[in-house]
Amino acid sequence: MTTTAHPKATGGRASARRFVAFVIAIIASFPTMAPLSATDDGSPQQVVSVRENGGVYSVIARFRVPQPASVVLSVLTDYEQIPRFMPNVDRSVVLERGSGSAVVEQEATSRFMMFSRRVQLVLEIVEAPDALHFRDRSGRSFARYEGTWRVCEEANGTQITYELTAQPSFGVPEFVLKRLLKRDSAEMIQKLRHEIAVRSVQTTGG
Repeated sequence: MTTTAHPKATGGRASARRFVAFVIAIIASFPTMAPLSATDDGSPQQVVSVRENGGVYSVIARFRVPQPASVVLSVLTDYEQIPRFMPNVDRSVVLERGSGSAVVEQEATSRFMMFSRRVQLVLEIVEAPDALHFRDRSGRSFARYEGTWRVCEEANGTQITYELTAQPSFGVPEFVLKRLLKRDSAEMIQKLRHEIAVRSVQTTGG
């Protein structure tokens, strides 16, 4: 018995395949590195890279600001105000405070074209004079989520390094998550730069 495919069904499948190919082509066309800006001497102000190995993603971001390290750390440790100046963070609540430590519960939403993911974290944070070390203890959104903020004061400002190791517990194509991490890291840097500049003016009263 010969079966004839219905023209509309065949056309629908073909349209769906073309649409998926179109979306993949758009995503693939995005740059693999976050945009770079330059300082007056030509050196890059920020570099963001993302690597994947066996489902574990490593993010490294480096950038400079002209403000001192004390202002940078005051912004990074202002946990409850993070939703005001950090992109995609909807909620940030300090659950515990200690000498040189904190436990912070956060919720964030990341959107990328048709992909949307709500992330829940309970971060254990250890505060050092020149670094913040954090680790998620909840395991709700990630099997592994840990990293470090490092600040190094220099003659002309502060160099900031952000390192994150993340293993998501949800299914998402590798190329989508890599683009998300790069884009979100670049946006985070821009928002932090602005907040650090504003905080510096407020601190100095200038």
